[in-house]
Amino acid sequence: MINRTLKLTLLAGAALALGSIAGCGESDDAQAAMKQAERAFTSISVGDANATPSFSEQSYKDTEQALAGFAGDEDGYAEAAALGVAMAKKGQAALASQRASRVESDARQQARVIRGMINEWLTMDAIAQAAGKFDPAPEIREILDIIELRRQDIASYQNQLDQIREEIEMHEAKIADLRAKADEQGNQAGALELQMPRVSAQEAAELAQQVREFTLRADQYLLEAVRIEGVVGQLGPGSREVALNVEKARSQIELLESAAQELRVRGQKSQEDAKQARTNASAAVERINAAVQEYISFRNTEARDASEEALTLIRGSISALRDARDTIKDIASLNKGDAQQMLAEITLRQASGFAEEAQLYLALKEAGLSGNWDRMIEDANQQSIELKEAAQQSYLDAAASLRGARIRGVTGDKLEATAQRLETLGGLTPEPEFDASQDETFDDSEMDDTSDEPMDPDMDSEEG
Repeated sequence: MINRTLKLTLLAGAALALGSIAGCGESDDAQAAMKQAERAFTSISVGDANATPSFSEQSYKDTEQALAGFAGDEDGYAEAAALGVAMAKKGQAALASQRASRVESDARQQARVIRGMINEWLTMDAIAQAAGKFDPAPEIREILDIIELRRQDIASYQNQLDQIREEIEMHEAKIADLRAKADEQGNQAGALELQMPRVSAQEAAELAQQVREFTLRADQYLLEAVRIEGVVGQLGPGSREVALNVEKARSQIELLESAAQELRVRGQKSQEDAKQARTNASAAVERINAAVQEYISFRNTEARDASEEALTLIRGSISALRDARDTIKDIASLNKGDAQQMLAEITLRQASGFAEEAQLYLALKEAGLSGNWDRMIEDANQQSIELKEAAQQSYLDAAASLRGARIRGVTGDKLEATAQRLETLGGLTPEPEFDASQDETFDDSEMDDTSDEPMDPDMDSEEG
């Protein structure tokens, strides 16, 4: 997709666009606002040491406020101001999206805790039923069967853990190989650069072309290594979660074994033990009910509000770009595509949250706990489906906006590849198999240039 390098380039491009248009009008106030916006976007795009999330958010808000009044005027600043407002809103939306992601993560953690509580309650309920009989033998056998299941779970989890670790080792070996290849290409480029001062201008030009080819190949190897490192980074949490499942299963086994031993010791007191077990199970149900209500409240307030804040901002950004035409139309189209992709990602995260919610209600229903779970499952699933469809449409809109930039050359090809991938996410085409030698992800080398243009010289608009 549009990676961080291009997004920062869009910020820098917007800053330059604002600066280039800032001399077209007659308003001193507007010109001052444009210059301030240019400095703010440039500061964030180059990674200013002061650009903490709170600092960046305030900068975005100040920029939006400063430019909003000029977005509709007619003295030469309207387009630049509209673009600046859109960029400022998009920046705020990105920060709001990060907050929403953390809130969704909290909701997901709450759901997983409740599922763990359900498992504990099921164990308590089984103990209560077993302890209710004078002869504990059948109940002990049942507990032992559950223990065996947990042991099977442990074996299964351990197998998963071994597979993940093996996959990580394989990826790490691949990363090392790619980085070695990148170093080799870089060394060859360096060797050619050392020859250039000692040859003719024509030979030096040929060597320069070879240096670029070696450098690009080195960058491709490094980019693939970084991508695989990202895969390894994603495998890490999965490994920890599987390990946690092992510990949970072992904890359950300990509880079950303790319960079985207690039944053996307290055979003559089974009725008293049954009463106590039922009390514990009832208390567990109360805790589950309280946790579920807290979860529902959290989903309906914090989680919803956080996502709505991000959605409102990103939709505002898209809306503001309607006035960015003519001289900055191509940059506006790229920004619109980026904003629409962000809209899709936020919406898709919401869809995932509702799917997780439906799974929790299903677990409560299957556990036999009282509640209107069928309706709640249906509502959550319907929300998830509708949001997923909306996200797919936003991906398609993003693809159309990228094509609307009408950029040619190498960068145009990259944008087309990105648009096709967005269409894949939008459900339009199947995902092609990955080929490292034809990787179409943007990288720093393809966007860098010594000229004053914000993007690669090949990014030529059809309308100039």
